[in-house]
Parts: sequence; structure tokens; C-alpha cells
Amino acid sequence: MEYQDIAVEIKDYIATVTLNRPQKLNAYTTRMGDELTHVYTTFSKDNDVRVIVMTGAGRGFCSGADVGDVFQKQIKDEGKPASSARLTAQVVHPRSGLHYALYNCAKPTIAAINGPAVGIGLTLTLLQDIRLMAEEASIGAIFARMGLMPELGSTFMLPRLIGLAKALELTYTGKVLKAKEAFDIGLVNQVVAGEGLMATVHEMATQIASMPPLALTVSKRALLQGAESDFDAAVQTETFGLDYLFKTQDHKEAVAAFLEKRPAKFQGK
Repeated sequence: MEYQDIAVEIKDYIATVTLNRPQKLNAYTTRMGDELTHVYTTFSKDNDVRVIVMTGAGRGFCSGADVGDVFQKQIKDEGKPASSARLTAQVVHPRSGLHYALYNCAKPTIAAINGPAVGIGLTLTLLQDIRLMAEEASIGAIFARMGLMPELGSTFMLPRLIGLAKALELTYTGKVLKAKEAFDIGLVNQVVAGEGLMATVHEMATQIASMPPLALTVSKRALLQGAESDFDAAVQTETFGLDYLFKTQDHKEAVAAFLEKRPAKFQGK
């Protein structure tokens, strides 16, 4: 598939997915959503990809939905509102769409927030495993300003990251946070000076890519499930996962490399 609203590069097992509409601060379009759905679904199964980084081209991450592309299409040619189902389809994809492609991606994912990330720009970061933010960037849930509500699974993710009271506050006020504020409430993992953001992200991604891929995949799924379930279910998942991982070549390689005092070479098998 050829991409128009995103750019993709793979190097050293790290896939960098760049939202690529810099002239509009990478405003989200339905085509961008389709392209992201395709690339994350594809990379989730690609053995040559061990980490996926999402960032934005130019000085923005994602400035929200492109009003001309997303919202104006919600009105019929004669100017009458379209059906509720059609309105929803413009922004929220079906069960197999963007939110599920990001949330269910088997690979570790990182958001490199290099500039404004508001509205759906915020949502795209919430669906990444780790968020690193440039100190000059900003982030916010501005949905209410447009008479809308948080979407793409953000009502599930946001309270789990920052707590219900703070999630409600951000949603009610539509406040846009600076990087330090986002870090202080736990919305992002780390704040980095803008010129050093991608180098820091690459260093982290390289470290993750050096780990046994299957162990990370199983750990990710167990941690996500653990955040949603009770203690007994988490222990059962851990038991199943460890039984599987003990039998992998990567585990045997890790043990051998430790005993032989050499770097391990993992193959994801």
C-alpha cells in the first residue's frame, strides 16, 4: 500500500511512522486513519519490526481532525445533517479499525510528541505504550470545544493513565497542557528538549529492539489485560505466558548468552 498522509521507515528493527501533513500540523484525515490502521496491523505481524515509533512531520504532532476533511463531510450536499451512523463513521472506525489496530498491536509502541497533540492527536498518543514529549510541545483533550466527546478509546485510556478526576477535568475544561504539566500528572513518561527528542526516542527504541521479541509481546498483552482484570486473571495469564516463553529459542539463547558472558542474539522464535 502506498501512503499519502503518513511516511514510513524501517531501520534496525525500528519502524518510524510519521504523520505527514506538515502544512496543516498533521491534522487527521480519514485517509490518514486508514493508512495508520493498515501500517500498524501489518507491522504487528512483521518479524522485521520490533518497535514502532509514531511522530509528526515538521513542528506539529497532530493538531486534531482536519475540519475540511472530517467534519464538512458529515453534512449532506443539500446541507441537512447526515444520519448518526454516518457521522460516527467519519471519525470512529469500526471494531477492526484504527483504535483496535493501535491498542491490539503486538509490538511495543512509542509516541514521540514533537509538537501540538490535541483532540485526536491526544488520542493517538494514548494508544501508544510509551509517550515521550518535547518540552516545547503541548497536548490537550479539546473535544468539548467542538461540541464533541473523547473518542477512539480515549475514555478507556485516559482515566487509567491519569485518574478519573483529572481526566474529567481535562475533558470538561478543554485545557491544553504544556509538557511539564503533562509529565506531572502522568500523561507522558518523559519530557525532552525538542532538539534531543528523536535521539532519546531512538535510544529507547534501540534498547527495546534488543530484547527478546516474544517476551515483550506476551508481557505487553499480559500487562494490558492485567490493567482491566482482577488478580486471579492476571496470575493465570502470567502462568500461561511463562509456560509458553520457557519453551522459546529466545529464552534458551538468553540463558546461554548469560552463562557464556556474551551478547544475546534474539530471533523472535
